[in-house]
Amino acid sequence: MSLSITFAIVLSIAMIIVAVLTWFYHDMKHRDLDSWVQYGFSVETLRHAVLYYRFMGISMLVFYVLFTVSCLMLQSAGYALFVYPNGEPVAAGPVGAAMFTLDLVLRGGFFDIMEHFQLSASPLLMNRSNTWFVIYCFVFRIYYALTLMRILVSFIWIWVRIGRARRSHGITVANEGLRRRGLRLRFPRRSRSPSS
Repeated sequence: MSLSITFAIVLSIAMIIVAVLTWFYHDMKHRDLDSWVQYGFSVETLRHAVLYYRFMGISMLVFYVLFTVSCLMLQSAGYALFVYPNGEPVAAGPVGAAMFTLDLVLRGGFFDIMEHFQLSASPLLMNRSNTWFVIYCFVFRIYYALTLMRILVSFIWIWVRIGRARRSHGITVANEGLRRRGLRLRFPRRSRSPSS
């Protein structure tokens, strides 16, 4: 087995493991997010939430680069990976392989929207005669789809929780901004009369 094939297999296993860990590890860490929101509903809480997602962001970037490198390694080993839309085989350079990878990311992130409207970020298509490469691309797309879905759902969840915590403690965005500048928003007092 060649080095390029071994690298592709190891990368596929790593993407599957990271995707599973992302889902289950994320669920366990929601308790921490709950406590952050409950005791610190502020910009600091939002900073904690963003830092919480850095593992997923870094892993997505790393897998993007590694998948592109893997495609270049497979090509240099003599495997025909890419074709033009008319079916003509083509060899891609670093930029072409990176654009193909970006196309897979967008297809994974936007699910069927790209397929339905026949949108593409790259003129290159996968060579469907290489069944193993089609499966390899599928694993990559599914990894991105699962990770992006998890980030979106979790971020909406934490944003809603922060909003609820703000409302329950009577803090509005305008008041908080003024408070940071050392000002307070005062409303004129209404005189209470028996007629009112």
